[in-house]
Amino acid sequence: MRNPIIALALTLALTSPVFAGSAADDIQVQDPWAREVPPNMTTSAGFLTLVNQGKVDHSLVAAESPDVGMVELHTHINDNGVMRMRPVKEMPIPAGGRTELKPGGLHLMLMKLKRKLTAGEKLPVTLVFEDGSKKPVELEVRRFDMMKQHQGMHKQHKMQMNH
Repeated sequence: MRNPIIALALTLALTSPVFAGSAADDIQVQDPWAREVPPNMTTSAGFLTLVNQGKVDHSLVAAESPDVGMVELHTHINDNGVMRMRPVKEMPIPAGGRTELKPGGLHLMLMKLKRKLTAGEKLPVTLVFEDGSKKPVELEVRRFDMMKQHQGMHKQHKMQMNH
């Protein structure tokens, strides 16, 4: 090329991360769902599995939804025997690996709901990754019986204690 500026621009464009594959391109989302909540509640939680099919580590750094006033990345921690939710800055997704967002662990905290979440509906959410790329997903709203989960965890704990 005769024009060094065009040559430099082409070199930069072809070596930029956009052509290398963004996090949104590398990450596959499996089983996305959100917890149904009673009409008077304004907070729910979202769950999914993130599978990194790329060759570099990525991180989920944020999420947003037009139906939710605020979405935070959260985890549960054991604070002297009491389980507490805490925000996290990012959720690492290792190259070739997976990160599960599930009840009792990492999750999307959906706060200031703008509408009732009813089982069977879809909740649009956009995942935001460390490189700025975004991936739209739809969380299936599902019923979630907290008493059943608590009883199941209690039974599992008793079984572990008896062995």
